[in-house]
Amino acid sequence: MREGAPSSWKPQLVVPVRIAMMFAAMFFVTGVTTPFMPVWLSAQGLTVGEIGVLTIVPQLLRSATAPFVGFEADRRLAHRELTMMLTGLGLSAFVLLSQTTGFAMALLGMVLVAVSNTAAPLVETIAMASVRRDGHDYGRMRLWGSAAFVTANLGAGWLASRRGTDVLIVVLAVGAAVSCAVSCLLPRSVASAGGMVLKSLTYADARTLLRDPQLRLVLLSAGAVQGAHGMFYAYGTLHWQKQGFEPSWFGALWAIGLLTEIALFFWSKDAVRRVGAVELMMIGPALAVFRWVMMAFDPPLSVLVPLQVLHGLTFGASHLGAMHVITRLAPIDRAATAQALYALVATLGIVTATAISAQLYPVAGGMTYLAMAVMAAIGLGAAMAVDRARATTAMV
Repeated sequence: MREGAPSSWKPQLVVPVRIAMMFAAMFFVTGVTTPFMPVWLSAQGLTVGEIGVLTIVPQLLRSATAPFVGFEADRRLAHRELTMMLTGLGLSAFVLLSQTTGFAMALLGMVLVAVSNTAAPLVETIAMASVRRDGHDYGRMRLWGSAAFVTANLGAGWLASRRGTDVLIVVLAVGAAVSCAVSCLLPRSVASAGGMVLKSLTYADARTLLRDPQLRLVLLSAGAVQGAHGMFYAYGTLHWQKQGFEPSWFGALWAIGLLTEIALFFWSKDAVRRVGAVELMMIGPALAVFRWVMMAFDPPLSVLVPLQVLHGLTFGASHLGAMHVITRLAPIDRAATAQALYALVATLGIVTATAISAQLYPVAGGMTYLAMAVMAAIGLGAAMAVDRARATTAMV
């Protein structure tokens, strides 16, 4: 049915609300899997080594698959349709995992989860198409994903502590089912952006993206600065425990970072207009360098709290700036491919940083954050190069 047709019940939910609902549904599932999936797998009798494989292999597979999914979405002009298929695959994956009887079945289930997660760049593409076409506020759509992530963290932990870890797979299946339902509400805003009739994408068209030196710099900056959070994601809470902080502070410190991220997304339209997208790309890694250098010296709680406030900028500003710059650089018919490349470099950055941290942390402890500061500095250098390059182009 044509977008906006009055006989449909779907337009009763305006486009930004539908996209916000999709972000919330997706990130709710991620908010459960990220902290609790290893716990659930352990409860199924899997070993630490097996859980490591079940964590890393799907991440690498997602990285390899995402560009092809993005390309197919652009080629077929079927961003919403592929999102619907992938969320359905995610539901099937959690149903399969609920029947897990050993490593092989768990691996298959986690591989399907990883492939289903390639829907995320497609949703980002749909969101940014609505920004490009209608001037919608990306941040106010995306913030509901962060809010759902926090809610899932807290809610799943509370539920598991009272009902046991077996309830987690039920929560994930329900969350995946909601994602399936909400994906049907997504608009066809990419295929009809600005009233244009878009041609199908070819491989030659897609390859031109990587020939753009500015886009390569944006991807390098994004991969480096997002990857620089790898030590924090993998060992941050463990290190706070070793520092002797009360466990009650762990969730609070994570919540502080996510709340500041939500606040930035809430005011993102003003931030991009007043500060600039490229400037946000420079602010994020610059503050990340400062944050990780300070974290390397095991700061007390009075310093740690404001450092957590910076998460809204070290992650949020970098992500927000990159989203807008990629939208300006990538033609609309290659938008999903560009978003998939962004997802690829961000994931590879995290995997690389996690691998580095796994080698350094047992020896260097908190000083491992200095390696993250180096990665952030690489991201800053690339963002500054984007800033210099735009002086000779039409990008603003």
